[in-house]
Amino acid sequence: MLKIQRQYTLQLKRYFSLDGRNRLSSKFIPVTKDKPSNSADTSSHQILLKAGFVRQSGAGIYSLMPLGLRTVEKIEHIIDAEMQAIGSEKLSLPMLLNPDGWKKTGRWDGSKGEFFRLQDRKESDLLLAPTHEEEITQLVGAQLQSPKQLPIRLYQIGRKYRDELRPRAGLLRGREFIMKDLYSFDATQQEAYVAYDQVAQAYRKIFEKMGVPFVVAEADSGNIGGSKSHEYHLISPVGEDTLLTCGSCGYTANEELAVGKLDQLYKDNNTALTNLMSLRNNINTTVVSYKATNATEDGIVEGLAAVFTPPHRDANILKVQTQLSKYLKHQNYMSERATMDMDIIPQDKVNAMDPTSISHLHAFFDDALELNLQPSEQLTIHPQDHFRIAKEGDYCVSCKHEENNRLSSVKAIECGHTFYLGTKYSSVLDCGFRENGKKGEKVPAEMGCYGIGITRLLAAVAEARYDAKGIAWPKSLAPYSICIVPTDDRKQEFKDIANQIYDHLGESFKGDVVIDDRRSGFGAKMKDAELIGYPYTIIVGPKSVQQEQPQLEIHQRMQHEDSKKVTIELKDLQHEMFIRD
Repeated sequence: MLKIQRQYTLQLKRYFSLDGRNRLSSKFIPVTKDKPSNSADTSSHQILLKAGFVRQSGAGIYSLMPLGLRTVEKIEHIIDAEMQAIGSEKLSLPMLLNPDGWKKTGRWDGSKGEFFRLQDRKESDLLLAPTHEEEITQLVGAQLQSPKQLPIRLYQIGRKYRDELRPRAGLLRGREFIMKDLYSFDATQQEAYVAYDQVAQAYRKIFEKMGVPFVVAEADSGNIGGSKSHEYHLISPVGEDTLLTCGSCGYTANEELAVGKLDQLYKDNNTALTNLMSLRNNINTTVVSYKATNATEDGIVEGLAAVFTPPHRDANILKVQTQLSKYLKHQNYMSERATMDMDIIPQDKVNAMDPTSISHLHAFFDDALELNLQPSEQLTIHPQDHFRIAKEGDYCVSCKHEENNRLSSVKAIECGHTFYLGTKYSSVLDCGFRENGKKGEKVPAEMGCYGIGITRLLAAVAEARYDAKGIAWPKSLAPYSICIVPTDDRKQEFKDIANQIYDHLGESFKGDVVIDDRRSGFGAKMKDAELIGYPYTIIVGPKSVQQEQPQLEIHQRMQHEDSKKVTIELKDLQHEMFIRD
């Protein structure tokens, strides 16, 4: 937590202006000179604290201060415009959820420890909303009767809650956060794919309007489910995701899904389970335990799996989990609604295992291995696939004609994710329709879900746009686009010119201009302007009040550079700012 003595530099006596103009003298902007604590573990988070955008309430829990909320509202405004442009309607779903739907889909028992659960005075279970797939599916399912009611596109912007084991990096990994989530309902898979592409295009427009570089990567769907998935990232060295990309063809994927080609095959001629479990030299072996609800949902199915990858190449556990889940469901061992828990067994425990005591083993061999093996009663051999984590330096598999194009890696912050869900939720939660009024079973609706982390975006953009002086916000997201700073805050003529400039710009920048009328030194005001990150600061100096044609100095905030300065006459201000905007 921050020490907040000397927290903000305001004039000795604070007052509120009632003339309708935004003035810093009446704003609560707790700029601080105190050094953030060690909990502020990213540079962007330190600056957000220092500039008064956020304040910490508890581990992973933050208050948005007025400046931070203004930027969040600008993000929401951009999102609203693009969501409604593709026919989406906005609603508000409850934050306190009935768990019945979660129990039907299997996520209530499959996600223990990850979410905030509570009970009311009657000891009935409740859930603080981490996501809303079940809630929205039941809501639409209660109204849906005919395919003529489709398509449906519903979205909301609201708070979500996740019980993060180790909250860190400020708003990048919090326990409470603001998110936009959109849910689409269509009659056919083809129509659902059209919806997916429409949302993907809207997402591109959203990130382009925000004015920050972003990349789109193929991704794993994780516990949400679905077969089509993309992530939207801002490049940053503090990001938790690693992307692999090809500079030639543009192929980009999260390392959990990325595929890279190796220049050699690795051979081993072990044929017995005993030998497989003792491989050490030629092949990397990862042994995992798995557990899931069984097909009759009256118990569990559990066992061991071994993943064999080339030397010094980690196993892609998420991909193994996906493949094994599909297999067990197809064989009617595992419930269709269940999610699988999978844990890596430490190497010392693997070394101590007696292979002859293993009743059955699922074996997953990477496609870079060349092995001569046969399945047995003890051993299920799954089809070979890319079960290794791809790495920088692997060859790109998407470049058809170039043999030497290698993948490069970059760290990034995931800020958006799109999923095609299919009928994963609608089939379980009775969200469907009867075709042409016919009797019989319902046809489940085809669904998609699409999220953008709004408070995470606030932090991610700050991470991408900070420098030694503060944050150089893009014009579209800055809390105020223009700050007017008189060099003398005591003389009335300086105040009159500042008011005139404010009114002059009022039509073009409605509510987006602020006057720094605090009783403070000019140098301190300029430092605060750079810290907070106004794109433009207009200086009202002696030349603004002492000449027949008043002159103004405009400072344009530049990241990692001195501000660009230009002197103009007051009469040209509207034209000059229109060009810059």
